Amino acid sequence: MILLDTREFNHPIPLEMAVQAFRNLSGNDVVHMIHRREPIPLFEIIAKNGGRYLSVMEREDLWHIYITRSTTVVLEHNDV
Repeated sequence: MILLDTREFNHPIPLEMAVQAFRNLSGNDVVHMIHRREPIPLFEIIAKNGGRYLSVMEREDLWHIYITRSTTVVLEHNDV
């Protein structure tokens, strides 16, 4: 699991960081992105490029987004 905490950054830096992490994924790698909002444009990029994602709202200003290229990895959110 690759942790990508983007809560401290303003647009467009979180999107750029997530896209770069997604491009570097291989095999069963998963990116766990933590963000202040749900990054809808990121989901479009992931879907267009053969990836999958899971978006979980913990509270209004805290989102957990899981990203993978794998078709077999089960994306799930476990409370810490």
